[in-house]
Amino acid sequence: MVYLLEPVPRRWMRTAGVLGDLLRKQIDGIALQPGDVPAEKKLEGRFELPDFGSAGDGFRFVSDRGRAALEELTPGCVAFFPISLKVPTRMRSAEAYFFFDVLPRAQLIDWDSSPTGPRLVRAADGRESRALGSMITDPSVKFKAERPETPPIWREADLDRPTVNFFVSKKHVFLRDETWEALNARFPGQLVARKFA
Repeated sequence: MVYLLEPVPRRWMRTAGVLGDLLRKQIDGIALQPGDVPAEKKLEGRFELPDFGSAGDGFRFVSDRGRAALEELTPGCVAFFPISLKVPTRMRSAEAYFFFDVLPRAQLIDWDSSPTGPRLVRAADGRESRALGSMITDPSVKFKAERPETPPIWREADLDRPTVNFFVSKKHVFLRDETWEALNARFPGQLVARKFA
């Protein structure tokens, strides 16, 4: 099974907002550098910050406890960037928070079984480029089975064929079944149980 790393949605009063260049780099799969990540962000809500959180499209963060779990379960697979979350004291539940970037790439979308549509942007070499015809969470999107070499955590890679490039947004983070189960056991109620067969 393949799981999406998806923090439980929260009702924010103030979010991280649109991140522009940072989100574009995530979508294109460009590894982030410290200068790409904001040093601080103001957030506000009526809840205590979770260990795995999302405060805007492409703005995912973990607490120091979430970081420790990812380092143990997915060693060498995640880059962490310290971030100062400017939140009311009542929201702070950890000593430190980190923006994170998942480094491994894998290609598990079954492009032959998933509906696709043409992209306006062609591949760099001029070939046709196609993308999923629906959201990554749509049941029509199919995934291949995990293989022994599938990383414990990854972002999807494009699939290149001689006449077409299949493009997927790399902002989504995927987990092997056992990785998701371990995180969910340590942080119950913080992640959405969305799996793909």
